[in-house]
Amino acid sequence: MAKSGNRNSVLENTISFVTQLFNEKIPTWAVYHNLNHTIETVDACLEIGGGSGLAEDDLVILCIAAWFHDTGYLFKVEGHEEKSSEIALKFLTEIDYPADKIDKVMNCIMATKLSTQPENLVEYIICDSDLITLGRADYFEKNDLLKLEIETRENKKIGELAWLKRSLHFLLSHNYFTEYAKLNFTKQLEKNLQRLQKKINEYQE
Repeated sequence: MAKSGNRNSVLENTISFVTQLFNEKIPTWAVYHNLNHTIETVDACLEIGGGSGLAEDDLVILCIAAWFHDTGYLFKVEGHEEKSSEIALKFLTEIDYPADKIDKVMNCIMATKLSTQPENLVEYIICDSDLITLGRADYFEKNDLLKLEIETRENKKIGELAWLKRSLHFLLSHNYFTEYAKLNFTKQLEKNLQRLQKKINEYQE
């Protein structure tokens, strides 16, 4: 991404703010939805955004949204997307980021809500980036972290077979939005699906 004074400083300010927020507010149970996941999502946005030919202005908006998209998790789980949008709105307003761009950032954040249908390329990219791990080789490692996070947060054990079936259902229901993600991550997602099904079959034997 080409760097230019004002745009770059907004992104740098965002990175500093969000990093500090995570360092100060991270719950002990957040072993998946943490700063590492945020950075991986931003990196995926840069990869998919670049591969999709996204304009620089939109790439900056996308990265800002990716940095903020899970900040709400630091305060609440249900409705964390709305909380993330609220945090982004307050911060970006205070640094005089243009209102039309703030709206785009907030729309991107809200697009990551699973019940929401993204409406444009920038929103497609952040959705694909947020769930990029489904189509990567480290899926099972990350999925174990998600299971641990839920168990710790809710203070209850999830049975292994129940988790495998839940994971299988989620992967079966997932499709990437961008052509770039479809081309680069669908094959591994299908391998992960096959491995999940095999684990379930072995568990039930």
